Amino acid sequence: MRASRFLFSPLHDLTRAVTLPFKALFVIGITGVVNYMTYDGEWWFKWVAFGMGIAVLVAFARAARTLLLLALIAWVGTKIYRRWGAAARQQFDDWVQRTRPRAAQVLQALNTPVGTGTPDGPRQA
Repeated sequence: MRASRFLFSPLHDLTRAVTLPFKALFVIGITGVVNYMTYDGEWWFKWVAFGMGIAVLVAFARAARTLLLLALIAWVGTKIYRRWGAAARQQFDDWVQRTRPRAAQVLQALNTPVGTGTPDGPRQA
């Protein structure tokens, strides 16, 4: 893992949990075939399978951590919205109504030709 990567990367954790089991099966299959073809009385590819199994379990644990954290954030967000959501939304909507220009003013400014000072037409010199 590079130093520039964050310690907790949710998207990386989830994709690794999906892709690593397939990569592990591929590596274990290749090492099993190599071990079979060069068999000298010892099945050493079982150690590869053991190590890849540990890596897959760690990937699943990290994905579970990510999913639990997302579930916790969703739960807290729901509780916050139920407590303050409707009032806070109404306050925001009221603020927008007070601070934004009227729609007619915006349309008038957009329909005014460039270089004119009035919507009636060009200025007379």
